Amino acid sequence: MKKLINSIVSIAILMLSLNCLHSNAVAQTPPRENTAKQVILAEKNFPFLSSLLSHEPLNRLVLENDELIRILKKKRAAIHSTLNSSQSRSIIPIENIVSSFEWQNEEINLVIEQIKKISSEAEVDAIFQEMKNSRQFSFQEPESSANWIDQTLERELKGMNRIIRIYALAEKSNSPQIDSVSYNVNSNYYQKVINVVALNLSDDVDSMNCFFEPTMNFALWLLEINERDEAARFEPMELGENEKAVQQVNLTDWSDYPYSAILVPGHGPEEKGIDLSPLGMMRCKLAANRYQKGLAPFIILSGGYVHPFQTPFCEAIEMKEELMSRYRIPESALIIEPHARHTTTNFRNAARLMFKYGIPTDKKALCTTTVDQSIYITDMDFDQRCIRVLGYMPYRLGNRLSRNDIEFYPLNTSLFIDNADPLDP
Repeated sequence: MKKLINSIVSIAILMLSLNCLHSNAVAQTPPRENTAKQVILAEKNFPFLSSLLSHEPLNRLVLENDELIRILKKKRAAIHSTLNSSQSRSIIPIENIVSSFEWQNEEINLVIEQIKKISSEAEVDAIFQEMKNSRQFSFQEPESSANWIDQTLERELKGMNRIIRIYALAEKSNSPQIDSVSYNVNSNYYQKVINVVALNLSDDVDSMNCFFEPTMNFALWLLEINERDEAARFEPMELGENEKAVQQVNLTDWSDYPYSAILVPGHGPEEKGIDLSPLGMMRCKLAANRYQKGLAPFIILSGGYVHPFQTPFCEAIEMKEELMSRYRIPESALIIEPHARHTTTNFRNAARLMFKYGIPTDKKALCTTTVDQSIYITDMDFDQRCIRVLGYMPYRLGNRLSRNDIEFYPLNTSLFIDNADPLDP
């Protein structure tokens, strides 16, 4: 990721000036160094393309490919032409800026063709097999290597376009009430902001060496200036909020417990200024009761910065604080999952953490929540919503134990990464 870091670090000072201009009441991100934040956003939203920068000799083959070099030069020329098309005192229309950065279909097809050629090289075959076997890039067994590379590249390159169009042009997002652009895109202020971002990037594109870096960097900056960097917050969690729990996983005798973990989905307040909703409080109470009965060694608290729009409160963090302060649950028993924005991703993201942290996934887990959500999960076509929204089921349902408790098993389909929701891919 060194080249990615070098390509964005020179414009880190941009955020200082934008923060001074920022007049909207938006959520404050836990402090992180800007370049590290953007690397995390890139790895989460564009894992395949990020791998092209980090694996040798794959990186060398990509950077030496004549067609990919030509695409990069064409992109540089389009950006320079657009940003130099008017006097420095004039505002360039956002539509023109977007057009110079985003991917055209013929460019995407050419990229796919070239990466498939590179994937056939014997010296990188093991790298592509490792990617394929990771389950990050397809939730089904691909028919062929060419097939999954096609789909993955198209998804990631078009994902950049989608981010740009949502956060530069205010095109409709998946859930506009909670994840849309933070500004009035027609305002003079936001026109100025986009121009400043694009001008700074135009100064740097000649030093970018990989074909997708100009478009990706523009997309990442749009997320950040809109305070839509939720996917990077608290990462890496195993070295921060989840460090004590991850250490405890290795010391746990799983045979002592009937369940591997207790999943508690968050509930966002509907009113501004409320840190933890009444339903969130009740879910904490239920989870504390199950933990104190010894049903599981860990509680997974799932929920991000969701309701109301641009809330400064993270559901998982607020529930963690409630469980520690009110119920004296030890931090080593609490795992936060601070990125989920819907019940579907409560299950998906919890499953991902169970696989990542080594919590046994062949052992049944428990979802404990208030009756309203519990009934929704089992009796109101929630499984169909998972299929419709995610494309797959991230868990297998077990038995209902009570009005508040449902058994489930995490599935490895949850490892699939989809940037259709860039705030929680």
